[in-house]
Amino acid sequence: MDRTQEIMQKVRRIEIQARRLTTSTLSGQYRASFRGQGLEFDDFREYQAGDEPRFIDWKVTARTGTPYVRKFHEEREQVLLLAVDASASMRYAGGASEDSKLEYAARIAAVLAYSAARNGDNVGLLLYGKKPHFYLPPAKGMKQCLRIIREIITAEDGGADQPTEYVAAEIIRTQRKRTMCFLISDFMSAPDKQAIGKLNFRHELIPLRISDPMELELPADAGYVSIQDPESGRFFRINMSDAEVRATYTKAMLAHRREWEHIFTQLGIPMCDLRTHEDFIPVLRGLFTKRSAHFAR
Repeated sequence: MDRTQEIMQKVRRIEIQARRLTTSTLSGQYRASFRGQGLEFDDFREYQAGDEPRFIDWKVTARTGTPYVRKFHEEREQVLLLAVDASASMRYAGGASEDSKLEYAARIAAVLAYSAARNGDNVGLLLYGKKPHFYLPPAKGMKQCLRIIREIITAEDGGADQPTEYVAAEIIRTQRKRTMCFLISDFMSAPDKQAIGKLNFRHELIPLRISDPMELELPADAGYVSIQDPESGRFFRINMSDAEVRATYTKAMLAHRREWEHIFTQLGIPMCDLRTHEDFIPVLRGLFTKRSAHFAR
């Protein structure tokens, strides 16, 4: 099987799964969870008892001699941006899953894109990892969903992580309208509280962290192994049978993960943790349920 056929099979498999899950599992939850932003002006009408005085339009009132208020309707249309990390560390696939982290991200992105399409929302894609980033402007429809899946699956090796500051700045630059931004990454880059805070102020940020369990804890029975840092390309030879080496690695990894968690907590941003060997649907369902409860209050 050549590379093109393999890619098309992956895209088709992800598409079928996303359509099925969107229809059978998440139907209705997305609509209740992700509402349009604010109110949009509709028309004027004469003031009636009980109307909010703050909606009186004084210019129209002065011109007609009769009090008029502005009418609004809820702006239902939502814009979703899927910002997907395509850096080299996202290519990792451990023994616990056949999918790399990037392929797992593609499946999540597909479900979110199809949910948006079924609701009539616009959805776009930003692939980042190295410059130039790939940007697909938000649009509606199932063809847009297929394009998003294909672009993620065929993304070139992203090299080293781009600083969070650059990614946040690009999202802010390209999204003029307030956007629901899913940041899908393994968050191996250095945390940047200021950049994340600025991004979340302009848009609504939902970080989805993807991890492979083999990355979090080194195996004890591997002996001496040469490993390569996927982003710098450097090779290291370490003794995985050495308990101290394994403990040092685990401690450093946990400290880095907690640093990101601390920043998101300080900024009041809920983060979803996902593992490549686990089903991501319960996590998305929990996210949708929490948001639905928030809007119901």
